[in-house]
Amino acid sequence: MAPPSRLARRIPARAWRSSSPEQDDDVRSIMNDSRTLVDGLRATARDLGDERGIRFYDSPTESTLRGYGELDRRARAIGDALAQLGFGVGDTATIGLTNGLDWADSAFGVLYAGMAFVPAPVAGYGTGAQLGERVESVSRSAEASVFITDRAVLARLGDDLPDLQLLLLDDLLADGDPENWTRPEIDGDSLAYLLSTSGSTGDPKSVIATHGNVVATASAAGALFGSDRSAVLVGWAPLHHIMGLMIQVIMPGLNGSQAVVTSPEQFQRRPVFWLQLISRHRGTVSAAGNFAFGLCTQLATDEQIAELDLSTLKTLFVASEPVRPETLNAFFDRFAPAGVTPEMVAPAMGMTEANLISGKRPGTTLVIRRFDRAALEADALVPSEDPATSVEWVSCGEPTEGTTIVIVDPDTLAPVPDGVVGEIWVSSPMVSPGYFRRPDATAETFGHTIEGRDGSFMRTGDLAAMLDGELYVTGRLKEMIIVRGRNLYPQDIEAAATSVSVAVGVGAAFELDGHPSAIGLVVEVDEEKLDAAGEDLESLVARLRETLVPRLSLPSLAIAAVGPGQLPRTATGKVRRRPTRAALEDGALMARFSVGFAPVRARTGN
Repeated sequence: MAPPSRLARRIPARAWRSSSPEQDDDVRSIMNDSRTLVDGLRATARDLGDERGIRFYDSPTESTLRGYGELDRRARAIGDALAQLGFGVGDTATIGLTNGLDWADSAFGVLYAGMAFVPAPVAGYGTGAQLGERVESVSRSAEASVFITDRAVLARLGDDLPDLQLLLLDDLLADGDPENWTRPEIDGDSLAYLLSTSGSTGDPKSVIATHGNVVATASAAGALFGSDRSAVLVGWAPLHHIMGLMIQVIMPGLNGSQAVVTSPEQFQRRPVFWLQLISRHRGTVSAAGNFAFGLCTQLATDEQIAELDLSTLKTLFVASEPVRPETLNAFFDRFAPAGVTPEMVAPAMGMTEANLISGKRPGTTLVIRRFDRAALEADALVPSEDPATSVEWVSCGEPTEGTTIVIVDPDTLAPVPDGVVGEIWVSSPMVSPGYFRRPDATAETFGHTIEGRDGSFMRTGDLAAMLDGELYVTGRLKEMIIVRGRNLYPQDIEAAATSVSVAVGVGAAFELDGHPSAIGLVVEVDEEKLDAAGEDLESLVARLRETLVPRLSLPSLAIAAVGPGQLPRTATGKVRRRPTRAALEDGALMARFSVGFAPVRARTGN
């Protein structure tokens, strides 16, 4: 099949050079050369062959190993096949696949053609029109010209195919000749991939990642987390998400770590399977969100824990959501017999647009401190030892190598002193050049300057304070609940709710407008546990209000109870607060019991 005309979709090879010479210098100092992702995997394959690679578990008992030598051969075959079809530097491919190892083959294969890729989350998006619209939306925002997929995804799409040239991964592997492959003309400034981020509006923006951005991230992660050629990395994050793609495919390919990976579905079925893989393969590095620690603590049996050996872990880093001290302490207590220690846990801060921003360094103590609640509401971190009037925060460590963090007043745009909460601005070789074809959004977020500081900075939209060299992330600027001049953090309300009853799971707190209450809270409730406790939904919701309003000095609180798994989540399981509020107000999220919210009919006018 001859490829269609794609001249309008070709992207200039150097369209994404950083505007900051200082950032270019930082990239070179960390990389020590101008390697691309292609050069990185080529070097790993040359040095290690198939001795190490990526092992993917389709089930608890079945796995397949893709050695780095074999991955390089398959990537060269795919790259050659794409070149034969006329694709190359300046083209972008959407990738949507079923099998985990196919993601590794396809991602590197596209890069070996000199192209960029955009991952499409085809898992969990149903079939037909819904799935087709998702692929079409991601592809349109990235101006992709080809969709690389498999027969299983095509079967789910049916007649609702995206308006792209369709290529089957199996055909590319069969048609390409790895010996005929030639290295594309790319460098650190070349576009590597685009990552779609839609927020709560449904208007996708594609975050640009250059080869230089990603190589710098792999280098920083190797130094911070020990993910080098001696490491064994274990994970289950989805491969269409930045965490899964970077940590489980790209970084191991560059750093030569052994990767052991399973799917989010396997983790959701049996959370302890993640820990069993660490034990089985003597894992040294892994990653998880706060919710994963909670699930394992709650669901692992004494017999399962007795069979675990987690003592080989050196780094268990957490970067997808805020870390709750009570969750960590419960995890430590439960899994101490298996060899888990607080020193293993490494909270970190990262985001799609900036990659790895900060983290706890190897061998350092996990820092958990108490701060006065009233002072925090006035944007100040004041250490306190009084549990009755303070809250606990987990440090996200120190800035990563080559990264500058400045805490800035979001209104005056001036730096604030240590101990004062403001917006995180970051300058780093890992920071994206911006959003693809979105100059307005790019100008709003990237390329800002600070008087007296070199280089350009990105506005993260996250709130934090630096104290004694440690970064304490307090929340999202746009998710901050501001009531009567007080700054309330949604995660504090959510965490307090879980302490009221064992039946209360994850929650989403947010500010309300047009409701009888000023603050809303939606919680997932396990009704079997509720029945076992001799309570019903109405009494639980009443008790939540009676407990939380005085404890947190809330003016008013609306509460809705839903079933387990009902709250909107990101691909890594983090609850999405604003979409939760929107779904509740639109009637798309039906509460089993609620109080304090305006009726859906009154809000919608129907």
